[in-house]
Amino acid sequence: MPKRRRRRSKRPETMQRNAVISSFTPRMRLGVRGPSDPEPEVEGRPWLKLHGTLIEPIRDIHDVVFKLWPDPEKRVGPARPAAVSYIMGIRPEVDVVASCTPADFDYIWSLALSDHLTHSYMSFTKPHYNSASVLNLSFSNELEE
Repeated sequence: MPKRRRRRSKRPETMQRNAVISSFTPRMRLGVRGPSDPEPEVEGRPWLKLHGTLIEPIRDIHDVVFKLWPDPEKRVGPARPAAVSYIMGIRPEVDVVASCTPADFDYIWSLALSDHLTHSYMSFTKPHYNSASVLNLSFSNELEE
């Protein structure tokens, strides 16, 4: 009687990491939207870069950078599992990019400016070719367990 093969799970393998946020860099970009329109608009785009250290490394890398910006038209796309952000690279540092609603961004911005943004937690799919989908991302002033 032949052995039955185990079916490969469709559920992606996930990993979790905590990070300690050590510094941040706020930025503001101003540009013209629709420069050839009869009435172009000046558009402002805030940007927040958070630098930190992972408590447990990902592939021997401890440094992490979170790049956040507000997106008024933030939507969940058709890709599954649904992701809130993405890990775009692992080396030389873990590079996490995320857009969020303007209200959420304002809250994260205020936490950073008041020095209350000290920790981050993320749950993500196992990295494949140095990228991964982040399924859960949170920022706070205390370590999550």
